Amino acid sequence: MTPGPDLVMITNLVLNGSLRVATAAALGMITAGAVQAGLGAAGLAALLAASPGLFAAFRWAGAVVLLGWAVLALRRATGRAGAPAPAPQATVTVTVPAHATGEPHAGPPPPGRGAGDAGPSVRQAFGQGLLCTGSNPKVGIFLMAFLPQFVPAGMAPEIGVPLLAACYLALGLLWLLTWMRLVHRLAPHLRSPRVLRITDGLTAVVFGLFAVRLALGG
Repeated sequence: MTPGPDLVMITNLVLNGSLRVATAAALGMITAGAVQAGLGAAGLAALLAASPGLFAAFRWAGAVVLLGWAVLALRRATGRAGAPAPAPQATVTVTVPAHATGEPHAGPPPPGRGAGDAGPSVRQAFGQGLLCTGSNPKVGIFLMAFLPQFVPAGMAPEIGVPLLAACYLALGLLWLLTWMRLVHRLAPHLRSPRVLRITDGLTAVVFGLFAVRLALGG
């Protein structure tokens, strides 16, 4: 629940996409956490902890993923910096009822984003969240090292640890949803091209720093 790549990704998706795609990414992150907890309970976390080479391979794979997202965020930031401000044009808005097309009305793109600058789809956002959390092998190791300490006396670990993992992940989802609502409320004041450029730049820096940290084993 501390600030990290997950929170940075959620913030960026709310500002550059929508609350819906950010929610999909959050669900992907929690799903990855649940999978890692399950694999950890099955012994994968212990295997990674006992196999430095395998653990390093997972670490480097996760670092490459984070570095790739850092590059994409940096390209968005520099693209916004180099893009000229669009000239105001007279437009005619034609409203088509949703029932006439059978599809929900998508509405205009968020301020600061062009119509052609489409954000990720819900499915893509879910995959991004899944990869963001799932590519970090320390998540499963942390859960398996941290949670057993809090299993109540007299409760079997094979029951207590999954229950605690479920509570931990539920709290994580609640925190992400709360953060999303806060950013969404502030979004009208944060979606200017300048603020979005700064946000993308900070996203690139954070992802890059976490990629280096993960690669170095910190």
